Parts: sequence; C-alpha cells; structure tokens
Amino acid sequence: MNGKWAGLLLLAWACAPAYAHHSFAVHFVPEGRVVLEGVVTEFRFRNPHGLIFLRASDGESPEADWKVETNSPSILRRRGWSEDSIKSGDKVTIEGYPARDGSNFMRVYRLEFDDGRQLTGQRPSAGEPD
Repeated sequence: MNGKWAGLLLLAWACAPAYAHHSFAVHFVPEGRVVLEGVVTEFRFRNPHGLIFLRASDGESPEADWKVETNSPSILRRRGWSEDSIKSGDKVTIEGYPARDGSNFMRVYRLEFDDGRQLTGQRPSAGEPD
C-alpha cells in the first residue's frame, strides 16, 4: 500500500469516533416536549446511549412504536438507573424532547412508572423543575 492510501485510511480511522457521536441539539428540539404513555417492549442499557423501545401514544395520534434515547449508562447510574430499572411490559409515561425530523424518536427527560416511581434522564435546564 502506498503512503497516500495509508494516510487516507489513517485519517478515516481517526475521524470515526467523532462521526459516531452526535450533538443533542442536532437531533432533538430542546424547547419542545412530547409526553408518551405506553408499554416498554425493550430496554438497552449500553453505550453510547441507552435506548427504550415502547408501544405508545402521545394522546393525539394512534399507538405507534417509539424509540427513546437516554444518556450513557455511566450518567444514568449516577441518576439511579440500572440494567434492571426498566423491563419489557412496564407501563410508563415518558416526557422528552422530540426528534427534529418528526419521527417517533425522542430524548428522555423523565420517565414515570404506573406506581409513581420516577427516573430522570436529562438534567433540567436552569429554571426548570427537577
């Protein structure tokens, strides 16, 4: 392999981690809020972000499959989450930030179980309640 190709491969390899992570504001609307009520179908507690999948409705649209992004597991642990915090079949209400593209994708702000227990996902901005 000549030096030109080796240099391009090295550059592509070095840029891969930066491409893999994304800014919150690029994908989600910080001033918007969505509230979903539904049933969890899957919870993935892994890097770079956890994911909650659920069958839910926002009260205006019919039930649909949603994907909800969380923080990384290390941040979630500091906020009281664990691999076993959420299970398939749990009935939850999730408040979060909608995706900019209008899809059934959002970033979690707060999750509440039927029994009133809550998990906080996103640190509130100044002036917002916890």
